[in-house]
Amino acid sequence: MTHPQQPEQPQQPYSGQPAPSKPGMSTGKRFGIGCGVIILLFLLMGGCMAAISGGSDDTGAARDGSAQDSAESVEEGAEAEEVAEEEEEVVLTAEATDFEPSVLYDGGDHTSVFVTIENNSDDAIEVNPLYFAIVADDGTKKDTTGSLGMSESQIDTVTLNPGQRAEGVVTAEGDFTPASVEFEENLGMGVTVTADVG
Repeated sequence: MTHPQQPEQPQQPYSGQPAPSKPGMSTGKRFGIGCGVIILLFLLMGGCMAAISGGSDDTGAARDGSAQDSAESVEEGAEAEEVAEEEEEVVLTAEATDFEPSVLYDGGDHTSVFVTIENNSDDAIEVNPLYFAIVADDGTKKDTTGSLGMSESQIDTVTLNPGQRAEGVVTAEGDFTPASVEFEENLGMGVTVTADVG
């Protein structure tokens, strides 16, 4: 009697014997995939860095520019406000006029300017013919000291309280074309204003 043949059992490795290795990827494939991954990573990192640096540079530059613009406009506004405040506190106007000699006139050429000074500040200011100077059209500053009392309509020495005004003539020696008049209270120790000669 014949026994049916039993299927052959796969041979089990003996204990302590390593299992046969499965066939894997070749070294060339591994190298290719590794290079591809590295290149892809570099491209992604480069794109991200470009996007980040480009965006931050643009916004940083815009931020710096707008900050600088706003700082400049604040500065200009403060300067304009300061100038306007000074102009409002003491207002000086000047007009060219003919020299009219007084009884003290002793000869020589003199140039006169008719001035009006108005005190809009909260404090009293001192006005004196000696506190004025006439600037000629060539930029030369002419002192009024030498012509004190020479003009018939010389501005008076007076204290101007808030809201008061004074007017009169200031005169300097010489024949010249006046361009502007400067007023320096207490010889530069107080209010200082300048007016173009109209």
